[in-house]
Amino acid sequence: MRPPLSVFLFRDTPPETAPRHPARSRSAMVAAIRQGLTVFVLGSLVLSSVTQAHARPARRSHRTTVTPIRILTFGGAIAATQQKVLFTPYAELVKRPVSLTLWNGDITWLRKLETDTPNRWAAVMMETSSLQISCSLGLLVRDPADPSTNGCGQSSAAIDFAMAWDRSRFDTPPDWSDFWDVARHPGRRSLRRDPRTTLEIALLADGVPPDALYRVLDTQDGVDRAFRKLDQLRPYLVWWSTPEEAARILTKGGALMGSVPTGEILSATPAERARFGLYWPQRLQVNYAWGVPKTSAQENTALALTAWLEHPTQKQAFANAWPSLPSLAEINAGSPDTRHLAAPILVNDAFWSTHLPALAERFEHWAAER
Repeated sequence: MRPPLSVFLFRDTPPETAPRHPARSRSAMVAAIRQGLTVFVLGSLVLSSVTQAHARPARRSHRTTVTPIRILTFGGAIAATQQKVLFTPYAELVKRPVSLTLWNGDITWLRKLETDTPNRWAAVMMETSSLQISCSLGLLVRDPADPSTNGCGQSSAAIDFAMAWDRSRFDTPPDWSDFWDVARHPGRRSLRRDPRTTLEIALLADGVPPDALYRVLDTQDGVDRAFRKLDQLRPYLVWWSTPEEAARILTKGGALMGSVPTGEILSATPAERARFGLYWPQRLQVNYAWGVPKTSAQENTALALTAWLEHPTQKQAFANAWPSLPSLAEINAGSPDTRHLAAPILVNDAFWSTHLPALAERFEHWAAER
């Protein structure tokens, strides 16, 4: 059984106050880059490495080992896209390798690792609500220019989550109410083992309008309503914890239909892409951001990397490369789902940064019940 969600373990831990280093702050790095000083900021890192190398005693038969810049991110198509448009160009720019480690967003795991082996990660990709919670706990580097409790970073990517289904099993495209109709469409359903997106989907399936989701979820009756709806699917649920796992469950036949980041399906092989339909009208958009662990607060390498990742040029590069919408061929075909494509439903970061600890605890207890 998957260990409990991390966030609700933090409630008894007082926030820490991060030391402020104005000369090395993220806001200063961002300002420098926006003023056209990218070469100076990043070049200083290279110069520093070269200077340190010359300061060491020369060895005749050994090459100087360059420590890679370590990044924590999500796997699957997300990491593949980042590697292509972000990390490979950055490694070439600073003449230093970039090493990726994949994770599932477990803040408890990150916090323990930062305690046991500090100064390990230069940057961590997190959902914006997780970043805000981690910031309030003192786990991440704060931006001195932002006095808010959530001032540890800004949204850098938006990823849509939608329902995917096996086209061979449906005559017409299903919606979220069909997702719950196991009598007409028998088979397993896959959902994220996290209250974020999952409770919203339950309420959408129960008839709550998209613009009323968080008004309903902000009440005890609304939360109870979402869990009652999930009760109806309990015997048929398959859980996933990472975007890569969500796609694998579907492509390997582990579920008839399930929620999944749309890019994981859109970037699949042509055969797999043709196999699955995506329900576009009520997709959910999740924001992600880059955080710098507090143990890396003194590292110009980490701060410069994150400032570079947060620059509009890099944000746009990822947005352009990440597949998030139907192809022109699908739109021109005029299917009901693409003819009038509605905007995604924005997952409310402010709501989740406030309510995730309590709702995660209840959700994990519910999911663990037999």
